[in-house]
Amino acid sequence: MRQTAISLVAIIPAISAKMFLQISHRSAFVIHRVRRAYRPAVPAFPSDSFITQRNLLRRINLFSTSADISIDTLIAHTEQHPPSALHTVVVHRNKQSMSFREGTQLVFTKSIAATYSEVLDDSVGEFDDIPLGSLVAVVVSKDKPVNNNKRSKHKNSEKSHQHITFQDNEDHKKTISQSQLIGFGVYNPYSMYRVRLLLHETIHPALTKEVCSLRKEMRQGDTCDEVITLQTILLRKISDAVYLRVAMSLPSLTTDTYRLINGEGDGISGLAVDIIGGTTAIVMSSAAWCEIHKDTIISALRKSLKEHPLYEDQNIDIIWRNTPSRLRQDGYEVQDMKNDNEDISVIATEASIKYMTYPYSDGQKTGFYCDQRDNRRLIAKYCDNKRVLDLCCYTGGFAINAMVHGNSASAVGVDSSQDAVDAAEANARLNDLDEKRISFVRNDIAVFMRNAIESGDEYDIVILDPPKLAPSMSMLTKASRKYQSLNRDAMSIISKSQGGLLLTCTCSAAMTQSNGYFLSMVNNAACSAKRQATLLSVTGAAPCHTQSPASFPAGNYLTCALFFIGPEASN
Repeated sequence: MRQTAISLVAIIPAISAKMFLQISHRSAFVIHRVRRAYRPAVPAFPSDSFITQRNLLRRINLFSTSADISIDTLIAHTEQHPPSALHTVVVHRNKQSMSFREGTQLVFTKSIAATYSEVLDDSVGEFDDIPLGSLVAVVVSKDKPVNNNKRSKHKNSEKSHQHITFQDNEDHKKTISQSQLIGFGVYNPYSMYRVRLLLHETIHPALTKEVCSLRKEMRQGDTCDEVITLQTILLRKISDAVYLRVAMSLPSLTTDTYRLINGEGDGISGLAVDIIGGTTAIVMSSAAWCEIHKDTIISALRKSLKEHPLYEDQNIDIIWRNTPSRLRQDGYEVQDMKNDNEDISVIATEASIKYMTYPYSDGQKTGFYCDQRDNRRLIAKYCDNKRVLDLCCYTGGFAINAMVHGNSASAVGVDSSQDAVDAAEANARLNDLDEKRISFVRNDIAVFMRNAIESGDEYDIVILDPPKLAPSMSMLTKASRKYQSLNRDAMSIISKSQGGLLLTCTCSAAMTQSNGYFLSMVNNAACSAKRQATLLSVTGAAPCHTQSPASFPAGNYLTCALFFIGPEASN
């Protein structure tokens, strides 16, 4: 028989709800002891209420860092979101289902054999499909292996499987229970990615067991909705991400800006989080489930940051951003949000260099590219007494590193954005650099290089880091021509007498994931420039931009290739 909740106000009348929620989550043990000692004569809620003591205490624990959430709000939310259904996705037994067990996180439509919704509330009607953003168990069918290599008449975005809604049907329960559990994820009926797996049984068996227990409680009416279950998964995943960065010495005394969560690389597909200046966390949402569960994600992140071993005394502000184009691909429309705090600045420190950022503004991404951290240091060590050109300089990262860590003779940064040039100049002043040795110019880089060729200007080191020119495979051929012309001109302004270094980059996943395509393009550019290019190294994003080995190279987007461009051959 279910145990009904007791009134916390009756137990602790002297403490307001808001004060109670400000108590650390560690106080849950104290409340538990008070609860056991107290036996009210009259229950605070009807005997058939689904709000149990354990469930309410769990919610208080999960949301304990949100000081503005009251006990009444939690109870009201619980009453408004009763357990309606448990959802299950059954995938075909084949090579693809084996890859899911091994860590692949994206389940496509054609992999699905059937979906089930087990109704827990008599008032709930039929489900045409599993609702968007629902937490689902993913299991593999016990049926014979299915060959899905044949071309299906269904498109990825169309439902090609049967959906079954049932209540108290032992046959359907048996089908599900006898299937092999893969893990748990979030469902999207409008996306080519039907399920984004957040938890794999093979990788987190103990956590999977806990989630199974929570779903069992939902079936018994002991838990109100999916919030606690999803929060439990997120807290573990964020904790894993935190300790991974701590193992990489992030943050450190010299670097307080880095990526804390990198989507599938940290097992949270569709979500990225950057820490800026050790004071601000920028959340970047690119999946519908993140928007639907925004409050749950923010709560889990806030709680995890409060418990971070290096941020215990730091109140980190959380900023939510999203990518409308990616969300539309995921079947979710969002409205543009205007931020009223655009002028608030945050100083980010990377390798002891300070950058002025504006994370509250609607500018490019987070206002700082921490994925190039290691590449900035890589090229800086070759810059001693060299003439450096930083093309598409943005806020001046490569040029400033060349001066501070490389002691370059001079550094010039070029960008087409006046805002970027202004920011780069401000960053140079922030680091007390000599304005006679470092400068920034607003210009189209193609025009700048043509002018340099005509005037005979030369550089010892050129960094070429253009924006994404190939956002999709369909645009790869056209983008390649642009990349090739930029690299040709960059080589043409490298010292003709002694040669020099070219660090050329692409942040286009289509280019990076096309094996050898980028390097082949650079070689063609060298032939056009009539210069010999020798490959020295190929690198990618900083390691805090983690990648999942199960889905590699799907998350691989950045390529930085360092070449020595030989002297121009004499006639």
